[in-house]
Amino acid sequence: VLLQLVTATPLVIKANHTSDGVQMQNVTFSFSDTILTGGCRVSVSAESMSLGFTSLLDDGLNYCNLYNLLAASGLTSAPGFMEMTNEWACMGYGLAKCKA
Repeated sequence: VLLQLVTATPLVIKANHTSDGVQMQNVTFSFSDTILTGGCRVSVSAESMSLGFTSLLDDGLNYCNLYNLLAASGLTSAPGFMEMTNEWACMGYGLAKCKA
């Protein structure tokens, strides 16, 4: 598994992810301030898009790309962390078996 940074700004991070030496995905994280109860928070919208037709049968690979990055950074166990997704928003989410 290889993750290569493409661009990074204060509001957007883009990278390319290669898994199993063959499949490639474009990964994007977009950041914005969000006001919630208890003060100002950061909201992150993320996308992982496979570059190939086999992505329909990838068992949640795109979801795991994003989740594994968050888990490795420690954000998934940070106070106030909240994940908001489902099978409609993220195809393969229900099949994903991520190994962070």
